[in-house]
Amino acid sequence: MSRLRREFVYLTRYSGSGALNTLLGFSVIILLMVAGGVSPYIANIGGYLTSVVLGFVVSKKFVFRSDGKFVAEGARYLAAFLISFVLNFLVLSLTLTMLHWGAIVSQLIAAAAYTVTMYVLTRWFVFQSDCLKL
Repeated sequence: MSRLRREFVYLTRYSGSGALNTLLGFSVIILLMVAGGVSPYIANIGGYLTSVVLGFVVSKKFVFRSDGKFVAEGARYLAAFLISFVLNFLVLSLTLTMLHWGAIVSQLIAAAAYTVTMYVLTRWFVFQSDCLKL
């Protein structure tokens, strides 16, 4: 299989699983902000913590189909998550405080930054390519 085709397969799986995981995370974020009256920052943390475990399992078993060691990949996934989440939080803060965009739009922009960063890190750092199966 060509590299381009392989990347397309990974991106397709990542997008599909990410859509479900994002739906879960954003449901929590919106619920916390609207029904719970919490700040966008606290809601953001709650949403991402809710979906991190599901994201790891789905990425390992479905997206990249990795046979790597669970603990090692779990530790790398956690590191990738933390890096991606810090970037997400910085983007959220920038869009809310400096650009004065609304909370929902800011959450969407921050989520996009998280998604791209997380894909790059999971693809080339968390799940090593030599243990991947299509």
